Amino acid sequence: MKTLALSLSLLFVSAANASVILEVPTDFWTDRSEAKFEVNKGQGRAWVTFMQIERMRGGHKSANAETVRETPIKVPGMSYDAASQAIVLEQEGRLIECATVRTRGVSIFKYDKITPTGCKLVVKQAKKPYDDGFRTRYLKVTQVHLITE
Repeated sequence: MKTLALSLSLLFVSAANASVILEVPTDFWTDRSEAKFEVNKGQGRAWVTFMQIERMRGGHKSANAETVRETPIKVPGMSYDAASQAIVLEQEGRLIECATVRTRGVSIFKYDKITPTGCKLVVKQAKKPYDDGFRTRYLKVTQVHLITE
């Protein structure tokens, strides 16, 4: 059911400097939500990952444990540029550098450090009207906004 709700609630709405790239119903158990940029350097791809973080409730062993549910979001026009080592977004015929990607560490400890530069990811809570055919009610939703500077 959650997968169906997630797939039905994806929105790609553009505005001048901001756009909603994801909208999902807010889960009662979610403690916090975050978003981050991710890359696949080999294929030149970049995307945004939405994370819903839930604190485990229950016995003494799971008192500090968290569960993270990740949802990758494909953003139209977003890619990885190997020449500049940056995540870029093509919007209205111009390229916007959203983040820089630097490889850190050595040997098996290598990782990509992604630092946002020209784009911001903002996670907001909102209420949207929902009409089920019998009555209209307001549902809490979580939105991920991609804001270009």
